[in-house]
Amino acid sequence: MLDFLKFCKSLAKNNVVHIDNFVFKLHYRLTVIVLVVSSVLITTKQFFGDPIDCEMDGTFNNMFDTYCWIYNTHIIKNTLENEILPGLGNYHDHIKTETPEAADSDEGIIKQKYYQWICIVLALQALLFYTPRYIWKNWEGGRLKMLAKDLGGPLLTSNWDQEAKDRLINYIVHGKDCHNVYAIRFLFCELFNLINVVSQIVLTNWFLSGQFSGLHVFTDLMNGEDPLKMVFPKLVKCTYNSYGSSGSIQKRDALCILPLNVFNEKLYLIMWFWFYFLSLLSAVALLYRLLFFCVPFIRVYLLMARTKYVTKGIARIIVYQISFGNCFILYQLGNNLNPIVFRELIMGICNYLQSNKKHQSLSAEITFPI
Repeated sequence: MLDFLKFCKSLAKNNVVHIDNFVFKLHYRLTVIVLVVSSVLITTKQFFGDPIDCEMDGTFNNMFDTYCWIYNTHIIKNTLENEILPGLGNYHDHIKTETPEAADSDEGIIKQKYYQWICIVLALQALLFYTPRYIWKNWEGGRLKMLAKDLGGPLLTSNWDQEAKDRLINYIVHGKDCHNVYAIRFLFCELFNLINVVSQIVLTNWFLSGQFSGLHVFTDLMNGEDPLKMVFPKLVKCTYNSYGSSGSIQKRDALCILPLNVFNEKLYLIMWFWFYFLSLLSAVALLYRLLFFCVPFIRVYLLMARTKYVTKGIARIIVYQISFGNCFILYQLGNNLNPIVFRELIMGICNYLQSNKKHQSLSAEITFPI
């Protein structure tokens, strides 16, 4: 439990150096924390008690609970509107006439076999949401942290001198190839985020028997209906076969309560809204990144927005003479440097480009492998 709390704390803390953006953080911070916490809560009895309680022939038996939890529970689809026992209805009359064809029809039995796997699936989804962050963190390799050093504080330090300024200018102006690869790798991770969240919608929909995707969840909710009543019923039946005194098989049924479904239903409703919202936000972020890389004048305005008191002419000189990778790492530095430091860096790059100095080799102290 302590290790789990430490992991959540490491995700929630605000890093000194930001190597990604807000949308990226929604994937590996907020989403991962919610999924991991939900997975832990589902497995904790002190909050919800036993996940299932079954009554058979007027008795409660742990063996019935275990059997129904492991094998399956079910409801009858055409009795979901029953006000007294929704999903159960006139069960005994129905089961006598049940046929394989009826089981597949609208009046068939709906089985639930996924309750015991929800905590594992949530943990797996959390791992998948964290994967792009893990990949990008390894590819980034602490580059921004090394470049920013102690230059992000509200007060200027002695670390910001002419030598440090010249080293940063040389690194940004001359690091064309490695910076382009750096930027493309970040684009790949943003694409990975989008593919992952869309895949999570498909995976969850398959896991919940096709009841998760589509707009019916939203429309049912707006109409005051329970959109996941077939997926997370609170009352279910469980059929138990045993041998009678004559050796014949007796089919017995138990009435089961699933208190955990009160939490599961609310959780997956939130997940439905959140996954679709995150998909849209990730698509917009990916489009923004593509425009940033492909359209120079957009980089001009973004650089002006990032730097105070910098004219459009200065921004054009920088953007049109350095690569998109250089602009990307310069913009990332703007998220981590003191505003005064960043403005002086921008002015220094502009003066360097205008002075037509001969290109000098990179300083080995700030050169990073691709």
